[in-house]
Amino acid sequence: MDDSTGRMNMLRLVDRLGWIAAFGILAVPAIVVPAVIWARVTFHALHPDFDLEKFPTISRAISDPLVGEPFAFWVTIAAVILWGATHYMLRMLLCEHPSRATLGAGRDRLGRALLAIMSVMMTATCIGMVMLSHNRLGAGASGYRMHMLGSYVFFAGQAATILLAAVYHSLVARAHDVEGRVAFFPDRWRARLGYSVTAAAVAYGVVFKIKSMDLGAATRVVVTLYIELETVLIFVFLLYLLLYFVDALRFSRRESPQTEMSEAPGETALNTAP
Repeated sequence: MDDSTGRMNMLRLVDRLGWIAAFGILAVPAIVVPAVIWARVTFHALHPDFDLEKFPTISRAISDPLVGEPFAFWVTIAAVILWGATHYMLRMLLCEHPSRATLGAGRDRLGRALLAIMSVMMTATCIGMVMLSHNRLGAGASGYRMHMLGSYVFFAGQAATILLAAVYHSLVARAHDVEGRVAFFPDRWRARLGYSVTAAAVAYGVVFKIKSMDLGAATRVVVTLYIELETVLIFVFLLYLLLYFVDALRFSRRESPQTEMSEAPGETALNTAP
């Protein structure tokens, strides 16, 4: 069996098992949302007098091993599922990518590049999830640095992925209309919501930068906003992920999925026939 046949068989297997990855889109919020809420509630129950100005964020909550160790276990599972689910989504977007004739050569190359970069960003995001959950505040200077690095990688990687997704959907929206491709959540919706989520991430970054400044009477408001925005932003990230569930499930349930490799000089394209 040559390499081409092996790839064909692997792609057919991915198609047949795609429903598992599609349901992974639901599994990630089902794990992360309860884990985040549990971590915050449990920390407040264990430390009812914790000073608000020391920022009782999720990071602070998991610094207590009673909270942090179970949290790390579930977040690691979620990270693995997230990687598989999002890469199945990227495969769906690639298979449904408009033809070069409809999209144009330049836009076609840009769209495919965006999908490739999204793969890298999501891989970084998942690594960041594992890093921030297994390296906690109060675990020494090394643990603190690794936790903060993981947090930066997670938030930046996720925000960048969603921004790139928004740009991609803006890029292909008209071509999909021309080809008559209908999605449960159209490209333009995903683009607009993606830009909104990115704006929320930028707002969180601004609050993060100014939270330690002496802002007088506004300091307590800014600190409270920072603490709550962290949780809200994570939930918004997960909400954007959920936008792909119905279309990913439809993609996975196509009858007798056949993936064929069509090669033109200088390029290899994936085309999936429903």
